[in-house]
Amino acid sequence: MNVRGNILLRFISGKLGGLVGRMWKGRPYLSKAPTFPKNRKFSKMQMEHQERFQDAAAYAKGAIRNGASAGLYAVLAEKYRLTSYNVALRDFFRAPKVREIDASSYTGKRGEEIVIRAVDDVEVLCVHVIIRKNGEVLEEGGAVREKYNKTLWHYEAQKDLDIEGCVTEVRAEDRPRNVTVRELVL
Repeated sequence: MNVRGNILLRFISGKLGGLVGRMWKGRPYLSKAPTFPKNRKFSKMQMEHQERFQDAAAYAKGAIRNGASAGLYAVLAEKYRLTSYNVALRDFFRAPKVREIDASSYTGKRGEEIVIRAVDDVEVLCVHVIIRKNGEVLEEGGAVREKYNKTLWHYEAQKDLDIEGCVTEVRAEDRPRNVTVRELVL
């Protein structure tokens, strides 16, 4: 329950009887204290999630103290009406997405481009392209982000290749180092 405007509860924090008081975005809130059975046991999946959440919390604490990350998360926090910590925590759990690999104008010639559309809830930091044939890496390198459309990345081919049967692997990475891999058969 929201206790906004109540002078008696304005600075309450912690457990008081069966209630828990806390401040969020400068406003006091009261809620019923959670209850747990004393003999409760966690499943393997619950334990794994708790460990992952601990990793996410450690990342979020560090990220909101880091100059570049802190500013970015603060801007998004205002936009979504969340705290910077919550935005960083959410970013940790959400990997980027490679929405599209456009190799329609790539015929295997040096200088031709492969265009990738990669998105993330905060920011895609880098996109790496690997071109393979029968498991052997023929070419690889980083794609360059487009100046005015931050979701588009351009990879310029470095070599002349016979692309018959080649596989293009695209790896997108975000701030918390989540990596998404998508492949396209040429």
